[in-house]
Amino acid sequence: MKLFKITLILVALIFVLTPIAHAKKVTLKFYYPVGVSGPLVKVINGMVAKFEKQNPDIDIEPIYAGNYNQTMQKVQTAVMGGNPPDVAVVEISELYSLLAMDAIIPLDKYINKEGGKEFLNNFFKAFLGNAYGTDGKIYGFPFQRSTPVFYWNKDMFKRAADKLKAKGLDPNRAPITWDELVEYSKALTIRKGDKVKQYGLIIPGGWNDWIFEAFARQNGSQLMLADGKTVTFDTPENLEALKLWVDLMRKYKTCPVLRPWNITPDDFIGEVTAMMYYSTGGMAKIRKTAKFNFGVAFMPKKKQFGTPVGGGDFHIFKKIPKSHQDAAWKFIKFMTNPEMAGYWSRESGYIAVNKKSYQQPEMIAFLKKYPQMTVARDQLKYAYPKMMAVNYQKIRNAMTTNLDAALEGTKTPEQALKDAQREMEEALKQ
Repeated sequence: MKLFKITLILVALIFVLTPIAHAKKVTLKFYYPVGVSGPLVKVINGMVAKFEKQNPDIDIEPIYAGNYNQTMQKVQTAVMGGNPPDVAVVEISELYSLLAMDAIIPLDKYINKEGGKEFLNNFFKAFLGNAYGTDGKIYGFPFQRSTPVFYWNKDMFKRAADKLKAKGLDPNRAPITWDELVEYSKALTIRKGDKVKQYGLIIPGGWNDWIFEAFARQNGSQLMLADGKTVTFDTPENLEALKLWVDLMRKYKTCPVLRPWNITPDDFIGEVTAMMYYSTGGMAKIRKTAKFNFGVAFMPKKKQFGTPVGGGDFHIFKKIPKSHQDAAWKFIKFMTNPEMAGYWSRESGYIAVNKKSYQQPEMIAFLKKYPQMTVARDQLKYAYPKMMAVNYQKIRNAMTTNLDAALEGTKTPEQALKDAQREMEEALKQ
């Protein structure tokens, strides 16, 4: 009997002293996209491994879900099938669609525990504009965030200036205005007979609606009001912007028509073009592979500098255990801390969303070597939230198909804007 009691005591002691052995690990499904070219899957996996090492009670299952559109489609399918991811990065314009599906939770309670406004002040205000629902609560948290920026090949500028004596063509200065953009594109386009040997400029297709939103802002306009219900696509300012695009592609032929989005950085690296509009998220690839001196600048202005922000935010989903939601917030906080946000920026080209990242010794040394990486961050002072609405994928399709039609010459710019306006309004009614 005495031996039996001793055995029971020993078993009890082992149970009390080793609770970790009995604790169940939390495993999170993490969907994420890659919106620009580059070997970023490996980078994400490395960040996940570091988090798991620091948090042995949490496993992360990273699932690369494709580009932004593909990721949203997979998220929608999973939510409607009753098997949502625990945490996902989704393109910022999809917030209202996620809310309409009742798919995500507000993050305010977590943010308040971290210090509320004081905590949020560590992050760029421009990146929080797409995080709020109409109820004033925060449903997204910035991660891979960007703006379009303007790239130029300094060596091509120098060759053109030397050969053509092009007025004002300074290798160390990008065009500042739309008028200069046109003149520079003409000076930098090289033809051999009817064939273009070198383009002066590329405005890529694919995400040309995002670039066009920047042009609208630069001309004092926008494409949709912040309420996500009022379309303002068909305006005189936006018509002026679209006519500029059509002239560059069809009249002057200094810019190819609808060059694919993912091919455009390769065109720039391969010296197919001297100037390019593209996401800051493409800069890491350009920096690592371009064999020439290149510059990065604010996008040229008409009335003012202006840009929408872009990229993807973290979201935590409903219909998962609270322990998973708490673990997901811990993961989000890790991925956006100064060290990790800075590392992600250096590896990907995206802007570090945490202001304190720029105080890290590694980031200071990196930006001293690659000052081009400061441009998108500095351009945030002229940044606006990206347009967003329920049924955004159909709205975006209305924009891109009509922009494409104008650039291909199958519609006049006037008709393209009118049709886009009507189709966007119809998508909103649905």
